[in-house]
Amino acid sequence: MKIHTTQNLSSPAVSRPTNISLPREIRYTKYSDGMSSSEPDILKDSVSFKGKREIMNKAVEAGKKKLPERVADWKIWDKVFKSGSFSKLLEITNKQEVLINSATALVICTLLRPAAIMALPGDRNKKDCAYASAHSVSSGVWGFIVPLIFIRPLAKGYNHVIDEAGKYLRESTIKKRWPHVNLESIKNADGTRKPMSEWKDYMGNDFIRDIKDVKKVAKPKHISEVSDATLKKFFPELDVAKNKNVSPNQWVKTNGEKASIDLQKVFIAVKDTEKNDIKYYPLKYVTEDVLKEVYPDLDIASTKAANGERLHFKDWLKKDGKPFEFDMNNIFLSEWSESRIGIPFITGKTYKDSTGKIKDICYQKNNSDEAQFTPGTEITPEMVFSADINTVADKLGGWLPDLVVSYPRATATIAIIPFVLKEIFGIEKSKKPEPKTVEGKVVS
Repeated sequence: MKIHTTQNLSSPAVSRPTNISLPREIRYTKYSDGMSSSEPDILKDSVSFKGKREIMNKAVEAGKKKLPERVADWKIWDKVFKSGSFSKLLEITNKQEVLINSATALVICTLLRPAAIMALPGDRNKKDCAYASAHSVSSGVWGFIVPLIFIRPLAKGYNHVIDEAGKYLRESTIKKRWPHVNLESIKNADGTRKPMSEWKDYMGNDFIRDIKDVKKVAKPKHISEVSDATLKKFFPELDVAKNKNVSPNQWVKTNGEKASIDLQKVFIAVKDTEKNDIKYYPLKYVTEDVLKEVYPDLDIASTKAANGERLHFKDWLKKDGKPFEFDMNNIFLSEWSESRIGIPFITGKTYKDSTGKIKDICYQKNNSDEAQFTPGTEITPEMVFSADINTVADKLGGWLPDLVVSYPRATATIAIIPFVLKEIFGIEKSKKPEPKTVEGKVVS
């Protein structure tokens, strides 16, 4: 495998510039006045890794935003997407997809399309345009009336059964639809069913019906690029002014002690050199395989407490038994006030989908806001498969009635065209002349 070279990853030389201009390769700027003459020049020193992952001090893309990220940073999206009205609209659209499509078609077929057709130039085809417009209006009207009268109640009934699964579905059906549910948690002591809001999943977390309700965090930014307010939030006792031009490895608190950060709030940026992709992992939960690749000198056993939980990096050791000096320049911070781009919370675990593609395992959004840096329930491949099956079933539940009534609706559409022509366009459809007969024979 090809060996990839980066800059010196142990160097403290990372500044907090106001104007960031990064070249295409990975390159870091020096702290202006805080760099002592004894510190190495990071533009000369380098270190190589074997493997497909390498730790990064600063992502190549950190200084330049792509168009989707710039659009996502618009504050207007906060007001739109976080409003209760928008959430309600999404819920209605999801549960009444056929009716929403029909309502949209009604506006197009009865207003926009006829107006466009009748605006065509020329007098010779006005009658043809009127026929086309009448057909558009009638199809739009029946396309809305039929779903409203017949399909909406059926779709509403289907959704009610799913919403009240505890009342209507058997345990085997519930488990098949939601394999992550803990069936013992859905029943009271007397065997009666609990409300779905009280159900638990196999990990003991709150049960979430939407299997793919993925937990997300704000796209982490490098420690050198966040605001002073964010630094104070993650380093409560940090003297920001005093440490302005000092390497993060040398930051101190107001009392003069070395600054530290809660391990659970630390993200690292890792570049997959084979796919040229950058991913952000929470240091507390990132897999040992990732740690082994990005920190080859680290003694993995020293990172775990007796209960298996990951210790703070200040307690880590190198393979030779010496203290492991974690480079604070590897720290990325996730804060929504810094970035409105949300990325899935991943830890390095992967699975192979049905096509053989390797994908990251994500987690459900079923823990509290206080535990925003804690993974929720792991979304297993079995859960992903069930979610896809549920999507198909829900589509059929909404669209199958529409397919059943499609022929009667088409017949009704044709039947009211003469009425629309006469009442809206003032044209009465001419009747087909009766055939002439001579001595009992039809003649043309």
